[in-house]
Amino acid sequence: MNKSLLALCLGGALFSQYSVSQVNTPATIQAEAYSHMNGVQLEATNDTGGGQNVGWIDANDWLSYANSPVNITTAGAYDIEYRIASQSGGGNITFEEAGGTPGYGSIAVPSTGGWQTWTTIKQRVNLSAGVHRFGIKVNAGGFNINWFRVVPVQTQTWTPLPAIKQSGSLWVNANTNQRVDLRGTNLGNWLIQEFWMMGGIISHNGGAVNDQCTLESVMAQRFGNAEKERLMKVFRDNYITTRDFDMMKAMGMNVVRIPFLYSLIEDEYNPYNVRSDAWQYLDWAINEAEKRGMYTILDLHGAVGGQAAASEQHDGCIGAAQLWTNANYWDRTKWLWDVIAQRYNGRSAVAAYDLLNEPWGTDATTLANRSYELFNVVRAKDANHIILLPGHNSGIDAYGNPNSRGLTNVSTWMHFYPGLWGWNDTATYGAGQANMHANWLHCNQNGTGESCDWRNKINAIQTPFLVGEFQPWTLLGSYGGQMTRKTYDIYNSYGWAATNWAWKTTSAGGSNGDTSGWAWGMITNSNNGGGMSNLNVSSASAAQIESWFRQFSTQPLVRNESIAYWMNWKAQTGQRIEAEMFKDHSGIRMETTTDTDGGFNAGSTDDNDWMSYPINIPTAGNYTLQVRVASPYSGGTLVLSRNGTDLGVVTVPNTGGWQNWQTVSITVNLQAGQQDLAIFVRKGGWNINWWQLTKQ
Repeated sequence: MNKSLLALCLGGALFSQYSVSQVNTPATIQAEAYSHMNGVQLEATNDTGGGQNVGWIDANDWLSYANSPVNITTAGAYDIEYRIASQSGGGNITFEEAGGTPGYGSIAVPSTGGWQTWTTIKQRVNLSAGVHRFGIKVNAGGFNINWFRVVPVQTQTWTPLPAIKQSGSLWVNANTNQRVDLRGTNLGNWLIQEFWMMGGIISHNGGAVNDQCTLESVMAQRFGNAEKERLMKVFRDNYITTRDFDMMKAMGMNVVRIPFLYSLIEDEYNPYNVRSDAWQYLDWAINEAEKRGMYTILDLHGAVGGQAAASEQHDGCIGAAQLWTNANYWDRTKWLWDVIAQRYNGRSAVAAYDLLNEPWGTDATTLANRSYELFNVVRAKDANHIILLPGHNSGIDAYGNPNSRGLTNVSTWMHFYPGLWGWNDTATYGAGQANMHANWLHCNQNGTGESCDWRNKINAIQTPFLVGEFQPWTLLGSYGGQMTRKTYDIYNSYGWAATNWAWKTTSAGGSNGDTSGWAWGMITNSNNGGGMSNLNVSSASAAQIESWFRQFSTQPLVRNESIAYWMNWKAQTGQRIEAEMFKDHSGIRMETTTDTDGGFNAGSTDDNDWMSYPINIPTAGNYTLQVRVASPYSGGTLVLSRNGTDLGVVTVPNTGGWQNWQTVSITVNLQAGQQDLAIFVRKGGWNINWWQLTKQ
């Protein structure tokens, strides 16, 4: 049947024989599902999903999909994606209506390296609203096709975030050059799994499943690769949903670090090829975050072959870090960052590229050299995004000063875990851990020590910094929420970005919401309807595994309300202002207090130290200033000031000890409006727990 005859048949009796149902976009049509064709044949395919592909394609062949109508609900731009394989390239396709008119333009078919080496190519077309029956005309052959897909080009309905760039040691708005304080979390266990984050309740042959390689291997052996891929997609579709992004925003986050495994992007069965669904989850997460005013950081958490120490599972597989010894794995990692940089070049909602997570399976010098190599790969395709040079477990000194190399928009990172794995992890639960964290965050009187040494190091090289992982609430009990907020405040005061580990953990029993013994997630599953049964992947059916994976999207969740409260806390009149919650300071430290209601106080006050607090004064006039102070000495002087001008002076009495507390009151006159008020130490030697302004 020639093309003109086909057009007549589609308009007449032959077409009326079809019994078809239309589909909406995005619509995937298998190539072998044609209603009519000329010159092609079918064969079995080894592409993901199996089945058949269309092959033996020559010039002037054609395929009609008149019995696969696609409903275009909205006129506009659409991407036509083709899944193709070609030994040598040179092919060319025209996308058209099944009858040949109209045609929507052509696309060249590149070489993929083999007849069963698959990749996805894409052309953009404009389609009218209504039901369409599409066809493919072959202008030049020499390729196979497995499927094509009609995908609406997403119309962005939210205001794009401004890009972020480097300015010395700061992250700044690229449009205004104003500093941006990034505070966020990690979406761990979503696009790369860590099974301790689900309570270790997935098992295999009597033991716990400890890494993603094991889980995927068991499912592939039992059900085949295609079903394994489908089940992994079910997990990813359900573990993180839009409600997670709503809750992140509500808990004060403005950036989300997204850890992912290399095989999310690269087709592990066909190396150097992008998966057909490669960008689905990263694109979705970037969009959902940006809709809510949150940036994203793309974190290659698991490179092919593994980059972490042999005992670690967080790069996907427990075992030796083969990335550093296998030249092919390293080349594939460079290829991966090349395609990621091409994909997100110009996407301002992406704050940074995190090249490798915890790449500690090699020495610091090798890591630095390889990281600079990856930097150059990314920069060749993306001139503007900040690129994060990964920290070694020994530090960042092997990089020298990145600025001295003439690099721009470059940052370093470290993961700080005080209280864990040798970082003063002998501190006692609760108050002991809280004071250990307080010491880590605040300088000694000479401006050095703990995190302050890192602040001085970063300032010296004038390069931005990210604390990519930290854990400021576990083991702290009732102090956890406030310490979480305080950690963000201190890191941001240094100019650092910070993303905690991690957003969500779950467990068999769930939580009743008691924050005094909270685990590692900002949120977790509720014990009221959200409990989880054990899953044995060696014996469970595919349907049972699917059901277990699907529970994550609907199980009731609880958040750490202490974290939520403190992340949204701000100084205001008529309420106590916790003295240790200063935004900026000089010379002050914090410690746990035995005063009523517990918590922390600010102390180590010496002459000319200060603490500042942003606050809105709703109306001008006289206010009662109350300050809660303690001192073993007489003669201390506390001044409430604005822009260096005294607003009120308090004489601090001898209360009989550093934790013997007394409230002192004076009257101050205040202007209306948003302003920074400071507690200035004119004469030191006292502690302060809180202060309050009450309109008279």
